[in-house]
Amino acid sequence: MPRQRRENPVRVPTRTYAMTLAISTALAVAGLAGCAGDGDKKAADGERELFLQPVAAQGPDPFTDSTAKSTATPPPVTRSPQPSPTGSATPQGTRTIAGGTPGLYGGTHAVGSCDVDQQIRFLTADRAKARAFAEASGIEAGAIPGFLRGLTPVVLRADTRVTNHGFRDGSATGFQSVLQSGTAVLVDERGLPRVRCACGNPLKPPVAFQGAPHHNGGPWSGYRPTQVVVVTPAPRPITNITIVNIVNNTWIERKIGDEDADEDRRAKPPVSPTPTPKDSGGDQDGRRDQDGHRDGDGDQDTPDENVVPNDPGRTDSTDPTDSTDPTDPGSSSADCPTPSAVTGTPTEPASPLPPGCPSPTTPTDVPPQSQEPEEPDDGLVPDDPYLSENPLDDSDPGTFAS
Repeated sequence: MPRQRRENPVRVPTRTYAMTLAISTALAVAGLAGCAGDGDKKAADGERELFLQPVAAQGPDPFTDSTAKSTATPPPVTRSPQPSPTGSATPQGTRTIAGGTPGLYGGTHAVGSCDVDQQIRFLTADRAKARAFAEASGIEAGAIPGFLRGLTPVVLRADTRVTNHGFRDGSATGFQSVLQSGTAVLVDERGLPRVRCACGNPLKPPVAFQGAPHHNGGPWSGYRPTQVVVVTPAPRPITNITIVNIVNNTWIERKIGDEDADEDRRAKPPVSPTPTPKDSGGDQDGRRDQDGHRDGDGDQDTPDENVVPNDPGRTDSTDPTDSTDPTDPGSSSADCPTPSAVTGTPTEPASPLPPGCPSPTTPTDVPPQSQEPEEPDDGLVPDDPYLSENPLDDSDPGTFAS
Protein backbone atom coordinates (compact mmCIF):
# COMPACT_ATOMS: atom_id res chain seq x y z
CA MET A 1 0.00 0.00 0.00
CA PRO A 2 1.55 3.25 -1.05
CA ARG A 3 2.51 5.59 1.78
CA GLN A 4 0.50 8.82 1.85
CA ARG A 5 2.60 11.86 1.44
CA ARG A 6 1.95 14.43 4.16
CA GLU A 7 2.22 18.03 3.00
CA ASN A 8 3.82 20.39 5.48
CA PRO A 9 2.29 23.88 5.81
CA VAL A 10 4.45 26.75 4.70
CA ARG A 11 6.35 28.24 7.58
CA VAL A 12 7.21 31.91 7.68
CA PRO A 13 10.44 32.47 9.54
CA THR A 14 9.99 34.13 12.90
CA ARG A 15 12.66 36.61 11.93
CA THR A 16 10.37 38.00 9.22
CA TYR A 17 7.63 38.84 11.74
CA ALA A 18 10.15 40.38 14.09
CA MET A 19 11.62 42.56 11.36
CA THR A 20 8.19 43.72 10.18
CA LEU A 21 7.14 44.57 13.71
CA ALA A 22 10.36 46.49 14.32
CA ILE A 23 9.91 48.56 11.15
CA SER A 24 6.28 49.37 11.99
CA THR A 25 7.20 50.35 15.52
CA ALA A 26 10.02 52.56 14.31
CA LEU A 27 7.73 54.34 11.87
CA ALA A 28 5.08 54.87 14.53
CA VAL A 29 7.61 56.21 17.00
CA ALA A 30 9.04 58.52 14.37
CA GLY A 31 5.58 59.82 13.59
CA LEU A 32 4.79 60.41 17.24
CA ALA A 33 8.12 62.07 17.78
CA GLY A 34 7.43 64.40 14.88
CA CYS A 35 4.06 65.37 16.32
CA ALA A 36 5.50 65.83 19.78
CA GLY A 37 8.28 67.98 18.40
CA ASP A 38 5.82 70.27 16.63
CA GLY A 39 3.68 70.49 19.75
CA ASP A 40 6.63 71.30 21.96
CA LYS A 41 7.76 74.01 19.56
CA LYS A 42 4.29 75.55 19.48
CA ALA A 43 4.08 75.37 23.27
CA ALA A 44 7.48 77.00 23.61
CA ASP A 45 6.50 79.71 21.15
CA GLY A 46 3.29 80.30 23.11
CA GLU A 47 5.24 80.66 26.34
CA ARG A 48 7.30 83.42 24.69
CA GLU A 49 4.34 85.25 23.16
CA LEU A 50 4.20 88.96 23.94
CA PHE A 51 0.91 90.73 23.21
CA LEU A 52 1.12 94.37 22.10
CA GLN A 53 -2.04 96.07 23.38
CA PRO A 54 -3.00 99.58 22.22
CA VAL A 55 -4.79 101.96 24.56
CA ALA A 56 -8.39 100.99 23.82
CA ALA A 57 -7.92 97.41 22.58
CA GLN A 58 -9.51 94.87 24.91
CA GLY A 59 -7.20 92.06 23.90
CA PRO A 60 -7.91 88.32 24.13
CA ASP A 61 -10.65 87.06 26.47
CA PRO A 62 -11.46 90.28 28.37
CA PHE A 63 -12.95 89.95 31.84
CA THR A 64 -15.44 92.80 31.37
CA ASP A 65 -16.47 95.60 29.07
CA SER A 66 -14.35 98.73 29.20
CA THR A 67 -14.68 101.02 32.20
CA ALA A 68 -12.04 103.47 30.97
CA LYS A 69 -13.18 107.07 30.90
CA SER A 70 -12.43 109.27 27.92
CA THR A 71 -9.53 111.55 28.81
CA ALA A 72 -6.97 113.61 27.00
CA THR A 73 -4.21 111.65 25.32
CA PRO A 74 -0.86 112.08 27.08
CA PRO A 75 2.11 113.16 24.99
CA PRO A 76 4.29 110.30 23.77
CA VAL A 77 6.89 109.31 26.31
CA THR A 78 10.47 109.19 25.14
CA ARG A 79 13.64 108.35 26.95
CA SER A 80 16.80 110.37 27.07
CA PRO A 81 19.99 108.76 25.70
CA GLN A 82 21.28 106.06 28.03
CA PRO A 83 24.83 104.75 28.52
CA SER A 84 25.56 101.20 27.48
CA PRO A 85 24.18 98.96 30.22
CA THR A 86 26.55 96.91 32.32
CA GLY A 87 26.20 93.15 32.48
CA SER A 88 24.50 91.00 29.87
CA ALA A 89 22.14 92.75 27.50
CA THR A 90 18.58 91.58 26.96
CA PRO A 91 16.66 91.62 23.69
CA GLN A 92 14.00 93.87 25.18
CA GLY A 93 16.37 96.31 26.91
CA THR A 94 13.59 96.92 29.43
CA ARG A 95 14.22 99.21 32.41
CA THR A 96 12.59 99.19 35.83
CA ILE A 97 11.03 102.17 37.59
CA ALA A 98 9.68 102.26 41.16
CA GLY A 99 5.92 102.68 41.33
CA GLY A 100 6.06 105.78 43.52
CA THR A 101 8.21 107.77 41.10
CA PRO A 102 6.67 111.23 40.47
CA GLY A 103 5.70 111.62 36.83
CA LEU A 104 5.60 107.91 36.07
CA TYR A 105 1.81 108.14 35.70
CA GLY A 106 -0.50 110.81 34.37
CA GLY A 107 -4.11 111.84 34.71
CA THR A 108 -6.59 114.70 34.52
CA HIS A 109 -7.29 116.93 37.51
CA ALA A 110 -10.40 115.78 39.42
CA VAL A 111 -11.20 113.13 36.80
CA GLY A 112 -10.59 109.43 37.43
CA SER A 113 -9.43 107.44 34.42
CA CYS A 114 -11.66 104.46 35.32
CA ASP A 115 -15.24 103.99 36.47
CA VAL A 116 -14.52 101.91 39.56
CA ASP A 117 -18.18 101.47 40.56
CA GLN A 118 -18.99 100.11 37.10
CA GLN A 119 -16.00 97.77 37.31
CA ILE A 120 -17.30 96.42 40.61
CA ARG A 121 -20.75 95.83 39.12
CA PHE A 122 -19.32 94.01 36.10
CA LEU A 123 -17.22 91.64 38.17
CA THR A 124 -19.65 90.90 40.99
CA ALA A 125 -22.49 90.19 38.54
CA ASP A 126 -20.73 87.02 37.33
CA ARG A 127 -19.73 84.59 40.06
CA ALA A 128 -17.24 82.70 37.88
CA LYS A 129 -15.53 85.89 36.77
CA ALA A 130 -15.44 87.20 40.32
CA ARG A 131 -13.80 83.99 41.51
CA ALA A 132 -11.24 84.01 38.69
CA PHE A 133 -10.46 87.70 39.14
CA ALA A 134 -9.99 87.25 42.88
CA GLU A 135 -7.70 84.27 42.40
CA ALA A 136 -5.50 86.15 39.92
CA SER A 137 -5.41 89.18 42.24
CA GLY A 138 -4.60 87.19 45.37
CA ILE A 139 -7.77 88.15 47.25
CA GLU A 140 -11.10 86.61 48.23
CA ALA A 141 -14.03 87.05 45.85
CA GLY A 142 -16.01 88.84 48.53
CA ALA A 143 -13.21 91.39 48.91
CA ILE A 144 -13.41 92.63 45.31
CA PRO A 145 -15.36 95.86 46.03
CA GLY A 146 -13.00 96.95 48.80
CA PHE A 147 -9.96 95.92 46.78
CA LEU A 148 -10.98 97.98 43.75
CA ARG A 149 -11.95 101.00 45.84
CA GLY A 150 -8.51 100.91 47.44
CA LEU A 151 -6.82 101.36 44.04
CA THR A 152 -6.08 104.63 42.26
CA PRO A 153 -7.02 105.50 38.65
CA VAL A 154 -4.17 106.83 36.50
CA VAL A 155 -2.89 106.51 32.94
CA LEU A 156 0.47 105.12 31.86
CA ARG A 157 3.05 107.57 30.54
CA ALA A 158 5.28 104.86 29.08
CA ASP A 159 4.74 101.59 27.27
CA THR A 160 4.70 99.12 30.16
CA ARG A 161 5.32 95.35 30.47
CA VAL A 162 2.86 93.43 32.64
CA THR A 163 1.43 89.99 33.20
CA ASN A 164 -2.13 90.30 31.95
CA HIS A 165 -5.00 87.87 32.53
CA GLY A 166 -7.91 86.94 30.32
CA PHE A 167 -11.02 84.99 31.28
CA ARG A 168 -11.54 81.68 29.50
CA ASP A 169 -13.49 78.55 30.41
CA GLY A 170 -14.21 79.83 33.88
CA SER A 171 -10.59 80.57 34.78
CA ALA A 172 -8.05 83.37 34.55
CA THR A 173 -5.40 82.77 31.88
CA GLY A 174 -2.14 84.68 32.23
CA PHE A 175 -0.19 86.13 29.32
CA GLN A 176 2.61 88.65 28.87
CA SER A 177 1.75 91.98 27.30
CA VAL A 178 2.92 95.53 26.69
CA LEU A 179 0.34 98.20 27.46
CA GLN A 180 0.61 101.34 25.37
CA SER A 181 1.32 104.68 26.96
CA GLY A 182 -2.02 106.33 27.71
CA THR A 183 -3.68 103.13 28.91
CA ALA A 184 -5.98 103.62 31.90
CA VAL A 185 -5.06 101.42 34.86
CA LEU A 186 -5.72 101.13 38.58
CA VAL A 187 -2.59 101.11 40.75
CA ASP A 188 -2.12 99.99 44.35
CA GLU A 189 -0.36 101.57 47.33
CA ARG A 190 3.03 100.49 45.95
CA GLY A 191 2.35 102.08 42.57
CA LEU A 192 1.90 98.75 40.77
CA PRO A 193 -0.69 98.44 37.98
CA ARG A 194 -3.35 95.98 39.20
CA VAL A 195 -6.29 96.36 36.79
CA ARG A 196 -6.53 97.38 33.13
CA CYS A 197 -9.68 99.42 32.73
CA ALA A 198 -10.25 98.74 29.01
CA CYS A 199 -11.01 95.08 29.74
CA GLY A 200 -11.27 94.65 33.52
CA ASN A 201 -8.30 92.28 33.51
CA PRO A 202 -6.23 91.79 36.66
CA LEU A 203 -2.56 92.67 36.25
CA LYS A 204 0.65 91.49 37.88
CA PRO A 205 4.35 92.23 37.35
CA PRO A 206 5.81 90.57 34.24
CA VAL A 207 7.84 87.38 34.15
CA ALA A 208 11.07 86.88 32.25
CA PHE A 209 11.10 85.13 28.89
CA GLN A 210 13.56 82.36 28.14
CA GLY A 211 14.75 83.76 24.83
CA ALA A 212 13.45 86.45 22.52
CA PRO A 213 9.65 86.89 22.60
CA HIS A 214 7.31 86.51 19.64
CA HIS A 215 5.11 89.59 19.27
CA ASN A 216 1.38 89.17 18.87
CA GLY A 217 -0.32 92.22 17.40
CA GLY A 218 0.94 95.16 15.40
CA PRO A 219 3.10 97.81 17.07
CA TRP A 220 1.72 101.32 17.40
CA SER A 221 3.47 104.41 16.14
CA GLY A 222 6.33 105.20 18.49
CA TYR A 223 6.62 101.70 19.96
CA ARG A 224 10.24 100.86 20.73
CA PRO A 225 11.05 97.62 22.59
CA THR A 226 14.03 99.30 24.25
CA GLN A 227 11.79 102.04 25.67
CA VAL A 228 9.37 99.69 27.43
CA VAL A 229 9.45 99.96 31.23
CA VAL A 230 8.63 97.59 34.07
CA VAL A 231 7.05 99.04 37.22
CA THR A 232 8.37 97.62 40.48
CA PRO A 233 6.93 98.13 43.98
CA ALA A 234 7.71 101.39 45.76
CA PRO A 235 10.06 100.77 48.71
CA ARG A 236 7.22 101.49 51.13
CA PRO A 237 3.45 102.05 50.88
CA ILE A 238 2.51 105.48 49.59
CA THR A 239 -0.50 107.55 50.65
CA ASN A 240 -0.35 110.00 47.74
CA ILE A 241 0.99 109.61 44.25
CA THR A 242 2.36 112.53 42.24
CA ILE A 243 1.23 112.40 38.63
CA VAL A 244 1.39 114.67 35.60
CA ASN A 245 -1.70 116.54 34.46
CA ILE A 246 -1.91 115.40 30.85
CA VAL A 247 -4.06 118.42 29.94
CA ASN A 248 -1.73 121.26 30.94
CA ASN A 249 1.48 119.47 31.94
CA THR A 250 1.45 120.43 35.63
CA TRP A 251 1.79 118.34 38.78
CA ILE A 252 -1.13 116.67 40.59
CA GLU A 253 -1.06 114.98 43.98
CA ARG A 254 -3.64 112.20 44.04
CA LYS A 255 -4.64 110.32 47.17
CA ILE A 256 -4.28 106.55 47.00
CA GLY A 257 -7.77 105.04 46.85
CA ASP A 258 -9.40 108.22 45.54
CA GLU A 259 -11.42 106.43 42.88
CA ASP A 260 -13.09 109.60 41.54
CA ALA A 261 -10.01 111.83 41.86
CA ASP A 262 -12.17 114.46 43.56
CA GLU A 263 -9.52 115.03 46.23
CA ASP A 264 -6.82 115.97 43.72
CA ARG A 265 -4.55 118.81 44.76
CA ARG A 266 -2.25 120.95 42.72
CA ALA A 267 1.16 119.75 43.83
CA LYS A 268 4.44 121.50 44.41
CA PRO A 269 7.18 120.30 42.09
CA PRO A 270 9.12 117.34 43.48
CA VAL A 271 12.45 118.57 44.86
CA SER A 272 15.33 116.90 43.08
CA PRO A 273 18.41 116.45 45.30
CA THR A 274 20.62 116.43 42.24
CA PRO A 275 19.86 119.39 39.93
CA THR A 276 19.48 118.55 36.28
CA PRO A 277 21.05 121.33 34.19
CA LYS A 278 19.33 122.49 31.07
CA ASP A 279 20.97 122.50 27.67
CA SER A 280 23.64 125.14 27.12
CA GLY A 281 21.37 127.06 24.77
CA GLY A 282 20.51 129.51 27.53
CA ASP A 283 17.27 130.46 29.25
CA GLN A 284 14.67 129.73 26.63
CA ASP A 285 11.63 130.64 28.69
CA GLY A 286 13.14 133.81 30.19
CA ARG A 287 12.09 132.93 33.72
CA ARG A 288 15.56 132.63 35.26
CA ASP A 289 17.84 135.44 36.32
CA GLN A 290 21.57 135.57 35.65
CA ASP A 291 22.27 133.46 38.74
CA GLY A 292 20.05 130.68 37.48
CA HIS A 293 17.21 131.30 39.95
CA ARG A 294 13.59 131.35 38.89
CA ASP A 295 11.72 134.62 38.92
CA GLY A 296 8.52 134.93 40.91
CA ASP A 297 7.39 133.96 44.35
CA GLY A 298 8.22 130.28 44.08
CA ASP A 299 4.60 129.18 43.77
CA GLN A 300 4.89 128.26 40.13
CA ASP A 301 4.19 124.64 39.36
CA THR A 302 4.70 124.78 35.64
CA PRO A 303 7.88 122.71 35.42
CA ASP A 304 10.89 122.90 33.16
CA GLU A 305 10.69 120.87 29.99
CA ASN A 306 13.97 119.05 30.45
CA VAL A 307 13.73 118.17 34.11
CA VAL A 308 13.30 114.47 34.75
CA PRO A 309 10.66 113.72 37.43
CA ASN A 310 12.29 112.77 40.68
CA ASP A 311 12.20 109.27 42.18
CA PRO A 312 11.07 109.50 45.83
CA GLY A 313 13.29 106.53 46.64
CA ARG A 314 16.39 108.22 45.25
CA THR A 315 19.04 109.34 47.70
CA ASP A 316 21.45 112.23 47.37
CA SER A 317 24.06 110.07 45.73
CA THR A 318 24.27 109.43 42.03
CA ASP A 319 24.08 106.06 40.36
CA PRO A 320 27.36 104.32 41.23
CA THR A 321 27.80 103.29 37.62
CA ASP A 322 27.62 106.83 36.27
CA SER A 323 29.66 109.91 37.07
CA THR A 324 26.94 112.22 35.75
CA ASP A 325 23.18 112.02 35.50
CA PRO A 326 22.57 109.65 32.56
CA THR A 327 19.11 111.03 31.89
CA ASP A 328 20.38 114.45 30.84
CA PRO A 329 22.35 114.48 27.56
CA GLY A 330 23.30 118.09 28.30
CA SER A 331 25.34 117.25 31.40
CA SER A 332 29.06 117.84 31.09
CA SER A 333 31.88 115.86 32.70
CA ALA A 334 32.52 118.76 35.08
CA ASP A 335 29.14 118.49 36.77
CA CYS A 336 29.49 117.39 40.38
CA PRO A 337 27.02 114.98 41.99
CA THR A 338 25.39 116.11 45.21
CA PRO A 339 27.30 114.62 48.17
CA SER A 340 25.49 111.99 50.19
CA ALA A 341 24.66 112.54 53.82
CA VAL A 342 26.84 110.37 56.04
CA THR A 343 24.62 107.95 57.93
CA GLY A 344 27.04 105.11 58.60
CA THR A 345 30.43 103.83 57.58
CA PRO A 346 31.49 105.85 54.54
CA THR A 347 32.14 104.00 51.35
CA GLU A 348 34.17 104.97 48.32
CA PRO A 349 32.26 105.96 45.16
CA ALA A 350 32.21 103.37 42.43
CA SER A 351 33.64 105.82 39.88
CA PRO A 352 36.09 108.73 40.27
CA LEU A 353 34.60 112.17 40.82
CA PRO A 354 35.42 115.02 38.44
CA PRO A 355 38.32 117.27 39.50
CA GLY A 356 37.37 119.81 42.17
CA CYS A 357 34.28 117.92 43.35
CA PRO A 358 33.94 117.10 47.07
CA SER A 359 33.83 113.46 48.06
CA PRO A 360 30.51 112.15 49.44
CA THR A 361 31.94 112.27 52.98
CA THR A 362 33.49 115.72 52.69
CA PRO A 363 31.45 118.65 54.06
CA THR A 364 30.42 121.12 51.41
CA ASP A 365 29.53 124.79 51.59
CA VAL A 366 26.88 124.44 48.93
CA PRO A 367 23.51 125.32 50.53
CA PRO A 368 20.54 122.96 50.21
CA GLN A 369 19.09 122.90 46.75
CA SER A 370 16.26 125.41 46.51
CA GLN A 371 15.79 125.43 42.77
CA GLU A 372 12.72 123.32 42.01
CA PRO A 373 11.82 121.72 38.70
CA GLU A 374 8.56 123.38 37.82
CA GLU A 375 7.19 121.23 35.04
CA PRO A 376 7.20 117.54 34.25
CA ASP A 377 9.45 116.77 31.33
CA ASP A 378 7.88 116.30 27.93
CA GLY A 379 7.88 112.56 28.20
CA LEU A 380 11.21 111.70 29.79
CA VAL A 381 10.88 108.69 32.05
CA PRO A 382 13.07 108.72 35.16
CA ASP A 383 15.47 105.90 35.94
CA ASP A 384 15.55 104.11 39.25
CA PRO A 385 19.20 103.74 40.41
CA TYR A 386 18.28 100.98 42.82
CA LEU A 387 16.96 98.60 40.22
CA SER A 388 18.48 96.47 37.50
CA GLU A 389 19.52 97.88 34.16
CA ASN A 390 18.33 94.59 32.67
CA PRO A 391 15.41 93.28 34.70
CA LEU A 392 14.55 90.65 32.11
CA ASP A 393 18.05 89.17 32.21
CA ASP A 394 17.68 85.39 32.19
CA SER A 395 20.55 85.15 34.68
CA ASP A 396 18.02 86.23 37.31
CA PRO A 397 14.88 84.30 36.32
CA GLY A 398 13.10 85.13 39.54
CA THR A 399 13.16 88.87 39.02
CA PHE A 400 9.53 89.06 37.99
CA ALA A 401 8.24 85.81 39.36
CA SER A 402 4.87 86.43 40.94
